[in-house]
Amino acid sequence: MRILHTSDWHLGKRLFKLDRAPEHQQFLDWLINTLINKEIDLLLISGDIFDSPTPPHSALEMFYHFLHRVSVETKTETFIIAGNHDSGLLLEAPSKLLAPHRVKVWGKLSENVNDHWCEIKRGDETLEICALPFFRSYELLPHGEGDALVALRKYLERPRSSARLLMLHHLAGMFEAAGSEQVISLSGVDSIPVDVLRGFDYVALGHIHKPQKVSSNSFYSGSPIPLRFSETLGKSVVLIDQKKDVLTFETHPIPVFRALAILKVDESNWREKLSQLELASDLTPMVEVQMSLKAPVVGLIEEMKKVLEEKKYELLSYLPTYGGVEKKDKRHEKLFELPPENLFQEFYAHKFPAAPTVPDELMKDFKELLEKSIHAPPRA
Repeated sequence: MRILHTSDWHLGKRLFKLDRAPEHQQFLDWLINTLINKEIDLLLISGDIFDSPTPPHSALEMFYHFLHRVSVETKTETFIIAGNHDSGLLLEAPSKLLAPHRVKVWGKLSENVNDHWCEIKRGDETLEICALPFFRSYELLPHGEGDALVALRKYLERPRSSARLLMLHHLAGMFEAAGSEQVISLSGVDSIPVDVLRGFDYVALGHIHKPQKVSSNSFYSGSPIPLRFSETLGKSVVLIDQKKDVLTFETHPIPVFRALAILKVDESNWREKLSQLELASDLTPMVEVQMSLKAPVVGLIEEMKKVLEEKKYELLSYLPTYGGVEKKDKRHEKLFELPPENLFQEFYAHKFPAAPTVPDELMKDFKELLEKSIHAPPRA
């Protein structure tokens, strides 16, 4: 049996003014060809299919057209779990229509543990699959009492009869974020210890956009396209082979459909660095220029645009700094990339620069308010 693991497509995503649909379409075309050429039996999509719980019509059309193509052009079965960006109910709504097309969707956590398990047979091979969509603490602990990890284990632990695989959209182990995720720890389980996942031969993770291995059997496939300029590492899917109840896996690179590049320059070298920039992709490469200036220069942006247009590139983002002032915290290029707790700490440090850190009691109150806000019922 051959399996392909992908996640975090974020259909409907934009980067500033740039519509990412052309890149997503090229990825989906490439994925169809890969399913055919690699003779994939099972496609796993581990959450965040869409960038928003209310995706635009164009993103919905692209997704369902892809599923139709998988149904008619391949023999692949497709398993999908919802991510934190998705509406689980929206994904599950057409389940009965999708089932005859070999598509199975888990949108919301069910109280019945068995709803999240299924068995796949191919020839002499049998694979047990546990599929858990993104969940929050009130779903694991509906009465508000108990240990979230203990409740989670009830979904993961059952008598073993064959090889088994877990699909999960959550933080797990020691991971490295790409910078474009919404890493908000409100689920009641900040990061699932990898020991909890050791009962599986492979764990198909979603949520983190940087492809990486977090334990011997657990992988984030990452997003198929770079969602920010800061994502400079190559993108990939994971190919899994099952032979005699043994699962082996390897990463498989995804082509670059549109190159993104950050260029750090100053007044003295920007022309030289722009002229030396070498980018190649089917779609027009996009450039972010981070420029150190002594003072604003009239007409500078137009000059840079002209130089880039001659190379058939486009200036998408221009970030000037003046007077040689360095950013206080280089780990984050934009405040909206910070998790809420870190954002509150930044705000506190700005308001009270003499204070060493946020008082423990104040941080505790903030976390409680944050938890209440995410679980508050919607207003009528």
